[in-house]
Amino acid sequence: MLGFVLSLVLALAGCGGGGGDTQANGSGVGSGGTGSYTNGPVSGLGSIIVNGVRYDVSGAVVHRDDDADDSVRHDASEVKVGMVVAVSGSGIVPAGTGVLPVAAAYTVRYGSSLIGPVSAVDGAGASITVLGQTVRITSKTVQPASLSVNDVVEVHGLADAMGGYTATRIDTLAGSTSTYKIVALVDGVDSQAMRLGLNGNLTVSYAALSLPVGVTPGARVRVWFGANQVNGQWSATRILVDQPLVSDREEASLEGLITSLPQNSLMRVDGALVDVSRLSLPTLALGERVRVEGRLQAGVLVATELEGPNALEREETELFGAVSQLTGQTFVVRGVTVAYTPSVVEGNLANGACVEVHGQGYNADGQLLATEVNVHSSCN
Repeated sequence: MLGFVLSLVLALAGCGGGGGDTQANGSGVGSGGTGSYTNGPVSGLGSIIVNGVRYDVSGAVVHRDDDADDSVRHDASEVKVGMVVAVSGSGIVPAGTGVLPVAAAYTVRYGSSLIGPVSAVDGAGASITVLGQTVRITSKTVQPASLSVNDVVEVHGLADAMGGYTATRIDTLAGSTSTYKIVALVDGVDSQAMRLGLNGNLTVSYAALSLPVGVTPGARVRVWFGANQVNGQWSATRILVDQPLVSDREEASLEGLITSLPQNSLMRVDGALVDVSRLSLPTLALGERVRVEGRLQAGVLVATELEGPNALEREETELFGAVSQLTGQTFVVRGVTVAYTPSVVEGNLANGACVEVHGQGYNADGQLLATEVNVHSSCN
């Protein structure tokens, strides 16, 4: 069934995909570019699952935002669970009950929020500090078994409006790193001193660069800077203003933290503009995690649906692929170690078996806790 649906997606992608208008509160939404756009953490692999849609990445062009040259291509296998990605693809094809809707990805862009050394670890508060930024860790954060002060880490996550991040994935980097990085909101531009204020507590000099158009207070930027301070300050080597891959799509979704509460029917989620005029909104709070769905028009997501943190907390991680390293009550699928109990397994689990894994959170060893493991006859 799943292979048939994916084949259908690829066939529709060749015809341009597309979908009808979505309505909320009786108001229609104007037309946008054909296809879909999504931005959020990867919640599953095989191909990749983002914001409740399984995107086939077999024909996608994959970019990493750390590459200065956009012509550099990456393999889709580099995209891991917990990484935050932007995907431009075909129209979304609904599937059967209990099966995720699917689409074909045309372009995938991935990148981290922070690269730098850990300066503090707060076990009780479930957080670490990186480059002066508080990084919150949840039960769904993919992370190493241990983190220590002076570890250089790469943090994938969602930024809030108060200088903090909720980590969706943390990786330790082996060896020395010559370049650090931050994705943050600009809170000030000092044109005389040629310095940027970021997230309220980090200052970076841009004296070695020409400041890109659009770097103004409130803009979301990606800044790379040397790992060694010069005259007591960080020196930027590259600055980009964060922008969506596309400006118009018929179907769009965004998962992130609320960085600006609604005002004149506009709010910001992860720094991106969202038009909420068609919604009856619940009470919202800065830093609350939400997912908005609708249509992307001129870079603004015109929302027809909003999911709050309770619904997102219930979502599971899903993995599709072949089993390896089966020992005791753990196995590996698509690079993720899964911890399971026999009661959740349906079928004959063995190395090489094709499985569909559902999991909820991670244990202290960084292993996905399986709630369901189904063995299939094929990995297609």
